[in-house]
Amino acid sequence: MPYLRWLVLSTLIAGLSCSLYAVDGVVLIDQNRALAGGVTPGDTPGFPVTLSLPGSYRLAGDLTVPDANTNGIVINADHVTIDLNGFSIIGPTNCTGAPVTSCSPTGTGFGVSSSSAGFITVKNGGVRGMGSIGLFLNESGNLVDQVIAENNGTIGIYVNSGSVLNSVATFNLTAGIFVVMGTVRSNTSQYNGAFGIRVSCPSLVVNNDATNNQTQNVSAVGTGCTVVNNAAP
Repeated sequence: MPYLRWLVLSTLIAGLSCSLYAVDGVVLIDQNRALAGGVTPGDTPGFPVTLSLPGSYRLAGDLTVPDANTNGIVINADHVTIDLNGFSIIGPTNCTGAPVTSCSPTGTGFGVSSSSAGFITVKNGGVRGMGSIGLFLNESGNLVDQVIAENNGTIGIYVNSGSVLNSVATFNLTAGIFVVMGTVRSNTSQYNGAFGIRVSCPSLVVNNDATNNQTQNVSAVGTGCTVVNNAAP
């Protein structure tokens, strides 16, 4: 009988582990896990999903936030990697016009927000329909790679310091891609309501397709930027 109880308990623990972790130790997040909470210590049920520990996280399904004022994922620890895994973080906002002239509803919600943590990587998926910014990475050493940011209520992708690579930013109300200082390479940014790509110098802007944006396709503020080989009439 003790052996039977041990076997049942072991099976339950194994089942819980499979629901939280992939075989490679990456923490999995889907809508049910977001609503249940407990992804990391301090993560309460519902949105936002709060990541308080460094490590690797992977979406196992789309995440849908309930309104334009709610964040999808908030990062409070350095050295976090989020693999969107082909899925998207989705809000209720829809933008109209080509270039965009209006979005509704707008609000304060970000798809992924990191205001005080650095060395964040977000890759391989989408963020759309957020009330404010799709991706907001406000510290240093960040990387955005192969992300589609569309129909967001202000900026598609904002990186304070780091790189935005191989990504798409379309139909956002203000800027498609906004990098304060860093590298913007091999992206497409089109039909945004103000700027396609906006950087402060010194930054590198190379091999991007930035067309059909309302105010300016590529805007480099200051001196010392390298802006080459962009399709940005």
